Amino acid sequence: MPWEFRKHVSYYPANQYFSKPEESPTGKLWNTNPITKERREKPTDWTPERLINAMDEAGIDKACMLRESFLNMSYNAVPCSTNYHTLEAMQKYPDRIIGCSNVGPHLIRGVKNSIKELGILHREYGFKCTKVYSPEDSGPFNHPDMFPFYEKCVELGVVVFIHTGFAVGGHSEYCGPMLLDNICLAFPELKIVAYHFGWPDNETLNALAWKHRNLYIGMSGILGPLYYAPVKLAHMVGSIMNILLGSERIVFGTDWPAAPADLSVKAVVNLQIPKDLQEGWGYPPITEQDKANMLGLNLAKLLKIEVPKKYQSVAHVQASAH
Repeated sequence: MPWEFRKHVSYYPANQYFSKPEESPTGKLWNTNPITKERREKPTDWTPERLINAMDEAGIDKACMLRESFLNMSYNAVPCSTNYHTLEAMQKYPDRIIGCSNVGPHLIRGVKNSIKELGILHREYGFKCTKVYSPEDSGPFNHPDMFPFYEKCVELGVVVFIHTGFAVGGHSEYCGPMLLDNICLAFPELKIVAYHFGWPDNETLNALAWKHRNLYIGMSGILGPLYYAPVKLAHMVGSIMNILLGSERIVFGTDWPAAPADLSVKAVVNLQIPKDLQEGWGYPPITEQDKANMLGLNLAKLLKIEVPKKYQSVAHVQASAH
């Protein structure tokens, strides 16, 4: 979100979320070691260059980039970024950036209008996935008016990323995991990645993923703070693998810059299921293949993108196991 664009909304009071990230909820919590109180500084200028630097520091090859509208920040006047910023990054870094559209808030702008922009971005510019962020919208993501949007996503082969669980900004009641149930029932061919483990209702999301084969669990946004709480992360991932009998529907994400990319990667790389949790909770041990699945192979399969050569041997092992 370059400053030259964001300056047009800089006079709104809510802009301090970006200009003073240490005062925002994610700036205080998501980047702070709860024991030592050491805090990682959250960047103020969210540019593609800063994203690429964060990816390099974390060892991330490719990332799905999307705009944030935060339309309520300007009292529904203008968004703080547009899909054109994502398109520019895709053109500048074609081997690193995967386009994820955000054509919301869908209900406020009109679902028909969202569908029109979705078609342009995915048919003409190669975007692979789309984000639904209902906390800033006028209703939940399972509102009946949203169903034509999901139908169009099935038609275009677009994977849908949906914010689930608690919302820092906006209406948490619009994004509870249980709301996914009737969407998955109505659109069994629609591939959905439910963001943020569905936290704090992650067990509900796990049960829904067991019920619906088209539902994947996204780890984004939570891994930064869970780097400092490895046993809690072991419980969250172990519970998923226990009910789904594997790691094939767990998708890594950072939610940068809300959470540090490098700590998010390290949280998964260092992830282990202690013996007492295996014996007492029925969690399977974490293998290197599980980590490879989470850290990219699952998403690559979902988005139908080529796995980099240095990982193809791991991908071959995965393919041979199915």
